[in-house]
Amino acid sequence: MEHAQDLLKQKDALENEIRELELDLRSHGVTKTEALVDSEGFPRSDVDIGTVREIRRSLVYKQNDLKELMRQIEHSLAVLHKDASQDKGEMDLKAETPTLQRPFARVGKVALNSPASDAGLAVGDMIVTYGLVNERNHDNLRQLVTETAENVLKPIEVLVSRVINGQPQTKTLVLTPRRDWGGDGVLGCYIVPL
Repeated sequence: MEHAQDLLKQKDALENEIRELELDLRSHGVTKTEALVDSEGFPRSDVDIGTVREIRRSLVYKQNDLKELMRQIEHSLAVLHKDASQDKGEMDLKAETPTLQRPFARVGKVALNSPASDAGLAVGDMIVTYGLVNERNHDNLRQLVTETAENVLKPIEVLVSRVINGQPQTKTLVLTPRRDWGGDGVLGCYIVPL
């Protein structure tokens, strides 16, 4: 239990570090993927390329660390849940389950053959995390829009909560925004704030 809580604290700290690096990158006038050369292939004079490359490198390392940490959290919670279900009579699950993040958005509509439907998103899914976006930093879904725009053709991990057979369950989906699916937008779904 304590191990899972420690991992969740580490995750929050790592997400804060990633946000700080992204803000630092934006303060230099570039995004994670924006070109550092002009249209003629020369280094841009309006950007400190060395600093930006170092920030981007740190950001990639931190994002990889976050993915690994999320894998560890998932494993730790699975073990915790397994142990808790074996000791049902002795343990109050609600008291032992770590406080998880709450959903911040709901999927309102999903188009057929869209990136959202390919990922497994369904109408009514409650979005808990969307890449690095969560209930604490979504800024009325503005950050979700930014995360989507910066990750076209790149996979985004989406943690959803849905009710299956009357039981709430969480599921991690991988959504890859793309324009070539034949419909409007890059997701093919409506996402509304809660």
